[in-house]
Amino acid sequence: MRRHTPRTGHNGYEQGLRRVDPDARAGLESFTEDERARSRGEVPHTVAIVSSCPAVPASYRSQESVDFYLQPKPEGVWENKVTVRSTRAARMYEPGIWITRVSPTPLLMVVAVNDTATVTDLALAAYERALEPKRLQLLPDSHFDPYITQFSQSSAAALVWFREHLTRQAGTLQKAHRP
Repeated sequence: MRRHTPRTGHNGYEQGLRRVDPDARAGLESFTEDERARSRGEVPHTVAIVSSCPAVPASYRSQESVDFYLQPKPEGVWENKVTVRSTRAARMYEPGIWITRVSPTPLLMVVAVNDTATVTDLALAAYERALEPKRLQLLPDSHFDPYITQFSQSSAAALVWFREHLTRQAGTLQKAHRP
């Protein structure tokens, strides 16, 4: 079996291949069945967002994802399900193909070095293809840590970046619009 080689950086298809074992993909990839059912007016098919049980079709299986998404929360706030159509859209999501077109807009990428959800090597490949101005902030740990345990580092990097680039842009815009 020939494997897809990503050339674009962030690659939904490649990430999907890495997140879900080959034996568990059939339950996720029931796209055609879902499309037919939707065209008949049926309720969209759903799968779990996370599950550690191999018998349950799920978008994510890593223990990190299961722990994050299934942490205690108030009743009715969140359900562990996603439509099959959303799963398909995620598999087709290819933001890396646009990375060279971001410039001259400043780009900050905050990347966790052990990320298995938005896999690190694909993020770094996208960064390498990006044009200046750009900055890479690497954080230890994994996908959810920039939002939780590494939040002070990730938010500080973003704040510095925004102050540097948004303040400069705002000043340029103000000068351009003066009578």
